[in-house]
Amino acid sequence: MIRTAIVEDQSRYRDLLRLILTGSDNIQLVFEKEHCRNIIDDVVKEMPDVLIMDIDLPGKSGIDAVIELKAVFPEIKILMLTVFEDDEKIFAAIKAGANGYLLKKDSPQKILDAIKELSEGKASMNGLIAKKVMEYFHKKKAAANVDEFNLTKREDEILELLIQGLSYKEIASKCFISPETMNSHIKNIYEKLKVHNQVEAVGKAANEGLL
Repeated sequence: MIRTAIVEDQSRYRDLLRLILTGSDNIQLVFEKEHCRNIIDDVVKEMPDVLIMDIDLPGKSGIDAVIELKAVFPEIKILMLTVFEDDEKIFAAIKAGANGYLLKKDSPQKILDAIKELSEGKASMNGLIAKKVMEYFHKKKAAANVDEFNLTKREDEILELLIQGLSYKEIASKCFISPETMNSHIKNIYEKLKVHNQVEAVGKAANEGLL
């Protein structure tokens, strides 16, 4: 069971999230809150694997809560689920340490898939967000010689598909490789780029002032 929590101030959308999560066989909803003012205490009590966080919350923003949480619980997986599509909010959330970023207009299945992906140590992004990440990577590749990372031709191909927002399963199918081979390539790519997932890559760039 994936222990999951919700921090969402809009009661109707929180009710919808509760319905989505409790209808899943492999997700356990451990708490739901309207705000994140006491988020550290809330997490200590229930220790969720994945925390769904809105950005625009009363008293303290979701982004500030992510910063606070990651300082104490670096391993917790945080999925930003918000209406905001602008670059400033997206990269502020990623820079803070969010592991995934979806929009509230995304489907229930996308939310469930994202929770599962985050629990497995992967990242999950809405297609629009993935496009913005892709644009960032292309700018980075234009500013620096990608060959310095010593990526193989196959690794570079997989990285491009990853940047486009394809899932690991979709990339494996597109490249005609097994899931095991795919995981091996992903591990090598992240080791060479010195990051652990595509969201962290953007966060690292943001912290270095490249965004």
